[in-house]
Amino acid sequence: MACALDPDLQSLANDDEAWQTDLELIRALTQEEKQAEEDRALAASLAGITVDPIPENTRRMAMLADNYDETVKRRVIVNKTTIKLTSKPKTCAVCMEPVNKTDPRVPCGHAYCVGCLKELFLSSMQDETLMPPRCCREEIPIHLAELNSKETKDFNAKRLEYSTTDRLYCSQPTCSTFIPATSIVNKIGTCPNLKCQMKTCAICKGVSHDDLECPKDEATTAVLAVAKQEGWTRCYRCRAVVELTQGCYHMTCRCRAEFCYLCSTAWKNCSCVQWDEARLFQEARVRTARIPHIEIHRNNERRNFEQYVIQMADQLRNNHDCRHAAGWVYTSGGGRCEECRDYLPRYLYCCRRCHFMACNRCRHNRL
Repeated sequence: MACALDPDLQSLANDDEAWQTDLELIRALTQEEKQAEEDRALAASLAGITVDPIPENTRRMAMLADNYDETVKRRVIVNKTTIKLTSKPKTCAVCMEPVNKTDPRVPCGHAYCVGCLKELFLSSMQDETLMPPRCCREEIPIHLAELNSKETKDFNAKRLEYSTTDRLYCSQPTCSTFIPATSIVNKIGTCPNLKCQMKTCAICKGVSHDDLECPKDEATTAVLAVAKQEGWTRCYRCRAVVELTQGCYHMTCRCRAEFCYLCSTAWKNCSCVQWDEARLFQEARVRTARIPHIEIHRNNERRNFEQYVIQMADQLRNNHDCRHAAGWVYTSGGGRCEECRDYLPRYLYCCRRCHFMACNRCRHNRL
């Protein structure tokens, strides 16, 4: 004989069905409300005025849409007296595909599928800006990547190379193997490649001069002369030549060293100015135009737009060391990542505080 369903369970089942039906509409509407609030508040801040806050019930709905991936999705399994709650699976921070419970969680709390995390570690051996592998500025333990013995050995060798200051490489062009400090004796490095073992001068980076003194390195001198003419500088740690194309004089080298572009000393250890005013206002115009409400003023009221630019320039002066802790906003339409310079045709992420545009990889693993 069939058992009558408890009225409370029936009511919960009906509520859950309605939730499932209306969920996508709720998410779309509340996300629009949230974006409008953010744009409105930022425009008001730049204009120096105060606006009334969004009602609390609207704010709560916006939070629901923003944190949907972390909330519990109700699903009712009805028998005589049973209700089961199941969670929406977490997604990989890279590929956005659902992850399993056995997939790794990195120290910051983000989830990665094994394949994407392993690819990050392998990529870091080719791209120094990804070394050490990290997410949200927190280093990822190597055991989570499940590398094999050869990959682990290669990774540790690359990490040693990238962490070495004033690196020395084999002077044989067809080899160019990194020479660690343990292979350098009396300013002469011996290539660790058993098929090469070329001796390299640690002073001029050229072929060893045997018992003769190191002559003047004309090739390096010529490169440095061009760098000086173009206004480039060198990293104080790895000695790489660096060119400033945008932003302030606070430089972060591919070796992760932070220094002043004007004097090449470690950051915050000099009294140099932090911005070139022309570059500052050029950057302020670009970032101001990214704010939807100000885009209207740019098209219709040029004077107001310039006032917003001046205020944005002041914000950049105060927040030039932005660590993007305020979070990121998904921005459709694509564009060029300001960190890696890659072009993405569909979307980028915009920092809520400084309006820096970055791709998904950079916001997680580089910045």
